[in-house]
Amino acid sequence: MKTLDKLETFLVLADCSSFIETAKRLYCSQPTITNHIHQLEEQFQTKLFHRSGKTVKLTKQGETFLSYAKQIVHLLEEASVKMKEEDRQDVLALYVSNYIAEVFFPEILDHFQHEIPKQHMEIHTYCYQDLKDSLLDGRTNMALMPIYPEDKYIQTQFESAVLFEDEFQFIVPIDHPLAGRKTIYSRDLRNETILLPRSDYLQQFIMTELGRHQSKVRYLQMSNFDMIKQAVKSHLGLAFLPHLAVAGENVRGELAVRSVSGIHMRRQNGFVFRKNVRLSPVEQSFFNVVERYFAAKVKVDSIEA
Repeated sequence: MKTLDKLETFLVLADCSSFIETAKRLYCSQPTITNHIHQLEEQFQTKLFHRSGKTVKLTKQGETFLSYAKQIVHLLEEASVKMKEEDRQDVLALYVSNYIAEVFFPEILDHFQHEIPKQHMEIHTYCYQDLKDSLLDGRTNMALMPIYPEDKYIQTQFESAVLFEDEFQFIVPIDHPLAGRKTIYSRDLRNETILLPRSDYLQQFIMTELGRHQSKVRYLQMSNFDMIKQAVKSHLGLAFLPHLAVAGENVRGELAVRSVSGIHMRRQNGFVFRKNVRLSPVEQSFFNVVERYFAAKVKVDSIEA
């Protein structure tokens, strides 16, 4: 008979003072409960309970054993949690924006797997607010995500490392009148509907720039970049999106990608870190791989430009 089973029986019986109730709680027979207690009493050569009809009461020795039994169970639970935490240290949990994961992660993971080929990973992709919540809740020490100077809480309570910038370009249906224009001015957007993603900071980012040019437009909110692209294809509106987010649609001739004279939108992206928390060795390795990846990419882009 396992010692842990007997300890559990003892603790439940001490709590409810009834063999019948203990059997119900542990989903076993009453003779099994009696046998467990009998074996414990034989092991310690003492009575643990006073029997009185259908109820029992701890003896003085039983009360002493109760204190130690609780400590034993607590230590076992603590050991279990600790061992699971140590097992989890072998798993690299990555928190990444949906956009970065979709556009860059296939190549980043190839680089990382080449450097640390047997590393186990969990990849969690979220929108900006959910990544921010993950940092605030302590679910992760770092996230690969957009960095908005307007988010003062992130700017003051966390550290960040900018890795690259996105250029946002004007996206229109291929048969839209503006798609054929060589030069588009902000005044050409008058009365057009601009589709915005759900992120408050990205909405503010786009609306501030258009407001600076006094563009008289309507705004509609969509859930994410993919939904915006589908909506533009369906002529529900126009949009400003990162150029890499629509590179495939542009090549396939599904969407027209244009620039608007005088409107320049660039968004920073990189790692956001919890302050005063040292990264684990594998987290630091991942950071180094990503940093080198974007440094090389920025260098190539600048040469091509």
